[in-house]
Amino acid sequence: MTKRIALGVVIFILSLSAPVLAAEDGVIEGLLVNGTEGGSSSVADQDITLKTYLDNTEVASTAAKTDADGYFIFDGLETELGYIYQITLTFQQADYYSEGLSFAEGETTKSTEVVVYDSTTSDAAIKVTMSHTVIYVEQGSLWVEKYFLFVNTDNRTYIGSKEAPTPGGRETLRFSLPKGATELQYVRGLMGCCIIDSEDGFIDTMPVLPGGKEVVYSYRVDYNSGAYTFSQGVNYPTTNFALLVQGEDIEVASDQLTVEEPMVVEDIWWNHLSGQELASGNILDIRLSGLPQATNQASIMWVVLAVVILGAASGFIYLKRKGRLQPVSHEDDFAQRRQRLLVELAQLDDDFEAGKIQEESYHRLRSVKKAQLIELTQGPKDKSGSG
Repeated sequence: MTKRIALGVVIFILSLSAPVLAAEDGVIEGLLVNGTEGGSSSVADQDITLKTYLDNTEVASTAAKTDADGYFIFDGLETELGYIYQITLTFQQADYYSEGLSFAEGETTKSTEVVVYDSTTSDAAIKVTMSHTVIYVEQGSLWVEKYFLFVNTDNRTYIGSKEAPTPGGRETLRFSLPKGATELQYVRGLMGCCIIDSEDGFIDTMPVLPGGKEVVYSYRVDYNSGAYTFSQGVNYPTTNFALLVQGEDIEVASDQLTVEEPMVVEDIWWNHLSGQELASGNILDIRLSGLPQATNQASIMWVVLAVVILGAASGFIYLKRKGRLQPVSHEDDFAQRRQRLLVELAQLDDDFEAGKIQEESYHRLRSVKKAQLIELTQGPKDKSGSG
């Protein structure tokens, strides 16, 4: 709060001596703040860039530096509708971005705060509080969707433990893929430009800021008999893991997971297994049997939509408060997820009634949403039995 008051005072004092700008000129001013308590690096004399976008196309880039207190200013900006501005900078090898800034009608000044953090090369604070694997059984192949809710419990940004060979930067998050995986799709929290292949999957090079980070990706794996063993590595300590496998005739077994009551949602049967407090380095072997063996090219458009909706329904682990991202409790997180699912179920019903979605896709998507709602309603498992 003191920093915000100081920013307001600085802006007021500067306005007394600053020349009067033309009415059409806009000003974006702000304060760079080190969010790491007792941070080792100063926010003074930092290089700041203002990106200008017009109708979602970058049209200009302007450089500036912060003063001794981390204050920066950009003036002479267009204020017309369609212009969006974003502050970017690199601090201790991690990239940071402000929210998109635009001027309302009659507005000529925008104030913002950009929070950066000290960096660390240790991943000791990186954990997975929730992970879902959803397997859709098709004839001759499995479509697999993976969801992770990562949490960096440190107040420093994790930038990776070693240099990445390409495309530059450092290796941060590791992800496993089974042999023969194809059609890899990055749905949320990943960018193709920042991914490098590894022997057992792929590696992200994007820094992991304090707080939460959602990651969703999907892929296809083929099988050629009625049985298949699906193996996946546990790369980070995982508090809660859920496995959903489509198909009443499919038998699912795993020595590392607990068999839960199956879910029947919208006449679609979901085998349900779960695990808690999974240690890093474990290998989950999931045995599927009773798989259909005929081969055809079934449409997967509904699967793609389900992946997107599942990622959106899972929500964010942090809230935006006064321009800064703040962690929230697990209880609040689950409540938000349930509420978001209920809203999206209602929206899905409206879209179906309006003819915006085909009936088959509607029933399957609704089934996935309701299965996730049931899973969340059960809440995070407590090994002590007190939860």
